[in-house]
Amino acid sequence: MNATAQQPLVLLAEADSLVAEDLGDALSEAGYRVLGPFATTAESLAAIKWESPALAVVDVKLRDGFCTALGHDLRQRHIPILVHSDLPQDDPRTLGFRGLSWLSKPALPRDVVSLLDELSASPARVAAEAAAPASLDPEEEPKGNPLVRKLEGFVALSEADRAILGRVSAGSHLLGPRVDLAREGDAPDGVFLVMEGMAFRHKARGNGARQIMAYLLPGDLGDLDVALLTTMDHTITTASACRVVRLAPETIAELMQHHPQIARALRMSTLVDEATLREWLVNVGCRSALERLAHLFCELLVRFRAVDRTRGDSFELPVTQSELGDTTGLSSVHVNRSLQELRRRGLIELKGRRLTILNLPRLRAVAEFRSNYLHLGNRAAA
Repeated sequence: MNATAQQPLVLLAEADSLVAEDLGDALSEAGYRVLGPFATTAESLAAIKWESPALAVVDVKLRDGFCTALGHDLRQRHIPILVHSDLPQDDPRTLGFRGLSWLSKPALPRDVVSLLDELSASPARVAAEAAAPASLDPEEEPKGNPLVRKLEGFVALSEADRAILGRVSAGSHLLGPRVDLAREGDAPDGVFLVMEGMAFRHKARGNGARQIMAYLLPGDLGDLDVALLTTMDHTITTASACRVVRLAPETIAELMQHHPQIARALRMSTLVDEATLREWLVNVGCRSALERLAHLFCELLVRFRAVDRTRGDSFELPVTQSELGDTTGLSSVHVNRSLQELRRRGLIELKGRRLTILNLPRLRAVAEFRSNYLHLGNRAAA
């Protein structure tokens, strides 16, 4: 078999010919083979009868109407689907595409490729990790339980405390990227703990716009008191393949009532979450585009380092430029220009899913970054 035949085959179903041409070129340049593009459901269904794609990029509405039948056929074949549409995810007409990876139009072709790369990689990762539990990134060698490492930064834990935290954080489940752990409007289903990978909290508007309000890194939990709510007021979604533990409300109650040092650390963690949200409000309201991204990158380095998930000044950043825009209140185009400027100044290097900070003192100066709101003490030293 030649090298070309080994490249992943991507079905491209897109009604807009200009968009289809741009995406097709970007996919080819990224090393994918393209099946299509097809402007109708009928053409797409006919094509996959003869050649089965490994992945699919699909707009939910093609020239012959909504392509629910195509989505159903691809799901039946267990083919990962990336939805690329100008319709919001909660539009009733997109019901057949709920729960799939979703990128709102207009999106840069490179963002489509980036998210497709994650969909392409995640099945292999899932299979590998099922055989040998490890970090989701085979190059990473995390040390110890991230929940224990995080909470020990706030209080002194006994061996008994560490053992209890080890037990409650065992039994994690591996989930792929862009999976909703909790959805706005649903009844709460316990507290989610991220053991590996990255997730984010967000809220979506009816027009498809979205605001990301927090990143959950290894060792981070959802809201401790979520059981007091009747419905979720935000959504939590995985940004990458994640190992996640669901803690039942009674488990949280037992930790808070009978283990004072753990309870104190969990309360501190909640206070830091609130302080971080305040800092993000300052980011969106008072800082320039360049400063917003620089501040976010400095924060993530400190937080990843606190749970031993860095290599030097480098860490995994499994988010697209569109998601960085949703985090910082910027358009994808503005994010791209700001990233290019940070690169031009020799401050960062972004290759694939890994961000390397090349000159941390200068990046901190650009952002006017002070890590006091993270309350990490010596662990915040960079």
